[in-house]
Amino acid sequence: MKHSYRILISLVTIASALAFGSPALADTYPSRAIKIIVPYAPGGGADSFARLSAPELEKILGAQLLIENMAGANSAIGAQAMARAKPDGYTLLFTTDSTAVANPLLYKNLTYKAEDLVSVGTLNEVALGIVVADSLPVKTFKELVEYTTTHKGNLAYGSYGLGSQAHMMGEAYNKLTNSSLVHVPYKGAAPAVTDVMAGQVLFTFPALITVRGNIQAQKIRMLAVTSSARLPSLPEVPTFKELGYEKMSVGAWYGYFAPKNTPTAVIMKFNAALATLLQDKVFVDKLIERGAIPLISTPEQMRALIEKEKKFTAEVLTLTQIKVDE
Repeated sequence: MKHSYRILISLVTIASALAFGSPALADTYPSRAIKIIVPYAPGGGADSFARLSAPELEKILGAQLLIENMAGANSAIGAQAMARAKPDGYTLLFTTDSTAVANPLLYKNLTYKAEDLVSVGTLNEVALGIVVADSLPVKTFKELVEYTTTHKGNLAYGSYGLGSQAHMMGEAYNKLTNSSLVHVPYKGAAPAVTDVMAGQVLFTFPALITVRGNIQAQKIRMLAVTSSARLPSLPEVPTFKELGYEKMSVGAWYGYFAPKNTPTAVIMKFNAALATLLQDKVFVDKLIERGAIPLISTPEQMRALIEKEKKFTAEVLTLTQIKVDE
């Protein structure tokens, strides 16, 4: 979520950490295909970044990565499946920070425990943007605020699940603009975007990678982004901070998790592959082109990042007063 973009560590740090694991186990892993569970619908940000990175990680690891979408319950279905998998490194979870940050704050009866998600490493952070249909008579964020405050009733926004970043941003929008849009949760960003274009909901908050093609095709329009600075690929789109809506800057980052009790050597082998990938200029350029920033971390730094984000998320939840069925 909201924090300064930076690369957290170097390959030297990861190599040193790898030395503390079992060398023999690290040498033999992976010896077969690795299943990567993505707990969101196909076509969304998590799915897109998982599929973008999979072919490159396969080259580094020397094993196939099989992407499996398990959407629903704001990532809880996929997280539960991963947490119950054999802790051998052959079933991992690729998800947004919500799975480890917001869900434990929102749900008292999660189908998985936060401590069952072992941090492996981050891939990237990404700005989220508020998008509307191109046919809507709204060209700027200010005009959107005027529209929602004057057209009371029968307006809705879409999210990718209860407690998701989009849910928090939508409720922050309601509070900060004195609007009253109804929340409609979807199983991912892609179906929410589809309904924005169809006029079923007024707006949603996808990552650029989810909507880049639709923006270029002039089917939707992005009005503001959560990043600390304007995106190089969309320089005309202002940030929420410069518009005076900093509490809506609920960005996202993506990373890998393993089941509890997964051997340290296995975790560090995959983490080292991530670090190698994120030193590849060609791949990094692909991330930047899609509105993302590379985010390298050790498992320890990923855990620290989760704790930091929990504090910011708690502040947003206090503002929005979001409640979910427990």
